[in-house]
Amino acid sequence: MSSKDSDVDEKGDDKAEWTARNEKIFIHILHEHVKKGDLKASTFSKKIWTLIDDELHAETNNKYTIQQLKSKFNRLRKKHREFADLIQHSGFSWDPVNNIVTASNELWADYAKRVPGVKPYRKQGLKYYDVLGEIFDVAKEAGQLTMSPNQLPPSKDDGREPETVIPKDLKDPPVECNKGKRIRQPVIQSLERPIKRWNKMENLLEICSDVMSQKLEKAKEKSHESINKATETYSIEECIETVEAMGDVDNSTFIKLMDKIVFLEWRKVFLAMNDMRRRAWLSSL
Repeated sequence: MSSKDSDVDEKGDDKAEWTARNEKIFIHILHEHVKKGDLKASTFSKKIWTLIDDELHAETNNKYTIQQLKSKFNRLRKKHREFADLIQHSGFSWDPVNNIVTASNELWADYAKRVPGVKPYRKQGLKYYDVLGEIFDVAKEAGQLTMSPNQLPPSKDDGREPETVIPKDLKDPPVECNKGKRIRQPVIQSLERPIKRWNKMENLLEICSDVMSQKLEKAKEKSHESINKATETYSIEECIETVEAMGDVDNSTFIKLMDKIVFLEWRKVFLAMNDMRRRAWLSSL
């Protein structure tokens, strides 16, 4: 990745420059808020976006608008989806340790014609792929729970709301008119249908709201459980213990390593290496 990635928001009238460092910090902040369960319906609320903006400003001293943050969020989502499709495509292979994607020249050329966004990955794969996966897998799961009004759940029996029964003595008798003249509809009968429809919609909206709340709560619990499980398996403490056991890692290299293992993907890679590769990688930092 280059040191600077110039972005334009959706309106096209305001530019936001993202250095590699700012992008890294932004991804880390997003990840922390996802772990807290702040992601709702595939995005964050305005309140959370404001918090993210404040935290990013405190870390980078750069000020972004909420629209610029949303645009960057969506671009990261697109990059993650494109890279995930790429490494799963037949003929491509990915080395997560060196973050290199390999395929034949013909296959690269053909795929890049159909998906131009993958061209940079011929030199290096997507940075922070695993962390972005944790963010956008949760976002996708939350987004799938969003229901449109025409997807309201049916009632317990056959999906139809029972008709409201109006006592006979409340109904107006039909009014007889002379032949050829239009018959006036009774007042109660003409108002009956709109009232029924409104009551039905009101009941269905209430049911829908309850169902949505339950599903979102389950999705939040599931995402928390999966993220916490992964974090516990590849913990920072485990990485530090591994380095200390090596015995000959100098302070400068140790500090550089700490900058890497803030992110789960690097912890996974580091702990998966054998001792020889681990030492070679540390010396390259």
